[in-house]
Amino acid sequence: MKTKTNKTAIIATVLILTAIIGLGLASYYISTSYVSMDINPSVEYSLNMYDRVIDAKGVNEDGIRLLEEINIKELKNKSIDDALSMTIEEAVQEGYLEEEGSGVMISTAARNSNNANELAARLQESVKETVAKNNPNTEVVGEAVGLQRVEEAHELGVTPGKLNLVEKLINSSDDPQSINKEEWLNKSVKEIMAKTNENKEMNMDREQNMSEDEMNQEQNMHQEENIPSDVPGQASPQNDNAGQGSASTQTPAQNRPSEAPSQGSSRTQTPAQNSPSENPGQGSSSTQTPGNSQGGTGQN
Repeated sequence: MKTKTNKTAIIATVLILTAIIGLGLASYYISTSYVSMDINPSVEYSLNMYDRVIDAKGVNEDGIRLLEEINIKELKNKSIDDALSMTIEEAVQEGYLEEEGSGVMISTAARNSNNANELAARLQESVKETVAKNNPNTEVVGEAVGLQRVEEAHELGVTPGKLNLVEKLINSSDDPQSINKEEWLNKSVKEIMAKTNENKEMNMDREQNMSEDEMNQEQNMHQEENIPSDVPGQASPQNDNAGQGSASTQTPAQNRPSEAPSQGSSRTQTPAQNSPSENPGQGSSSTQTPGNSQGGTGQN
């Protein structure tokens, strides 16, 4: 009985270990997140829970040709950082990042959005280091997208990263209806980014001009409201019109004879008109004519 019990326990243990190993192996090959890379070649990677590449495929013709040069088998089981580095280095050798204004778009998607954001930030820095060795002016963008965007991109035959870029282009245009979405999905990242930046600059200029116009309008309105106080003589002529108020004080002949000596003194120098007492010849005529006064006496 003991022997049978031991054998049963051993068999059970083996079965449990086999199941655990099997589940572990199975989970290794289950995709938990996705990463896409776009230059003009577009490549998509499927990752397991350990951020190891379990599959890679070219999404457009350039991407397919690029992976043929690398050999997909070389990418499998690599960390996504190493797989991206290998892919971009091959793209550099084929001249995709030589031109000024080149761009690389990295997008990530995962069931856990936090994991997708962290992965996008990490890969963006990793790719920047790789491209800096060849073209430091290359613009590298990394962002997380939802799994729904991945499905939408698959239906259109593009990567979610390029789909996001074209959506941004459409949103940046002042006439979104003029953007042919299908046409732009077939263009390179460089072209899409350049057009988007052009639209953004135009929008900034337009907003700046609108702001200046609004400021001018406000200033004009403010000036119109303050016209009464700014135009002397209309609102308060007695207080604000300095020229009129001072006219009476600056006319000495009318108000201040003491401030105009030439006119004021003419009155004092003409005793016959204003000061009869100051003219001795006339003021004393009655007293200095004795004949008249004496004659009166003689009659009396």
